[in-house]
Amino acid sequence: MIQATFNLSHIPFAKNISTEQLFRHEQFTEMLRRMTMLFTNRGIGLFTGEVGCGKSTVVRTALRSVNAQTHRPVYLYRGLDEMGSMYKQIALQLGIMPMYRKSDMVRQVIATIAELYTQQKIITLLIIDEAHLLKADILDEIRLIHNSNYDSTDYLATVLVGQPPLKKTITYNKFLPLRQRISVTYHLNALSREDSYHYVKHHLDLVKAPQKVFMDNALETIISAAKGIPRMINTIALKAMYLAAERKMTVVDQECVIAVLGELGLK
Repeated sequence: MIQATFNLSHIPFAKNISTEQLFRHEQFTEMLRRMTMLFTNRGIGLFTGEVGCGKSTVVRTALRSVNAQTHRPVYLYRGLDEMGSMYKQIALQLGIMPMYRKSDMVRQVIATIAELYTQQKIITLLIIDEAHLLKADILDEIRLIHNSNYDSTDYLATVLVGQPPLKKTITYNKFLPLRQRISVTYHLNALSREDSYHYVKHHLDLVKAPQKVFMDNALETIISAAKGIPRMINTIALKAMYLAAERKMTVVDQECVIAVLGELGLK
């Protein structure tokens, strides 16, 4: 409906946008640079940011550049409430059948990671998304995975990705041993107002919008309400476009945006 109303090539502000079409602002580029550097140098990295700022998108982009001949990605994001479950998921993604006993499974996973690196020069990339939800024993276990070979060699790169509470958690004294092993950090902030405007323009350019889609005051209201969170910009802008189309309007006015903010409880 909105494609015809606004004469667009396809639906804008989509979740499944390709990594090549992403809006790469300065923060995004820097976080991506540090993450890919960790992939090469190995060790533990801590990457945080507010909900909807694009942390997982950076991860997705970084993994797209990975060579299967040099890196083996292991992506974990749920079911990590128990240590055995974590090791089982790692084992399965490494392509090995996990042993029954947890202690045997731990040795099996660590041995496989070491073998991949020492015999094939393949670095295991352990990506843990939503890491702010991890229990203390799981966080400490991550350190121990890197403690093999008498702490002399890292056979893998571990990327901890989570919301801001993860930064505070790591500062507690009991996590000092883990904190000392974190070699790369980055916090992804919300977009600036200027970047927020550029973000909207970028997405409208991607769908070849031939004319003005948002009235100036409508766009200003979207930017103010979203507070620089890309996911919120997407949600508000797209809903406002659908509402405008339902009202047979060829441009989104401020009234449409305010109505959407009411539906979302953001007024």
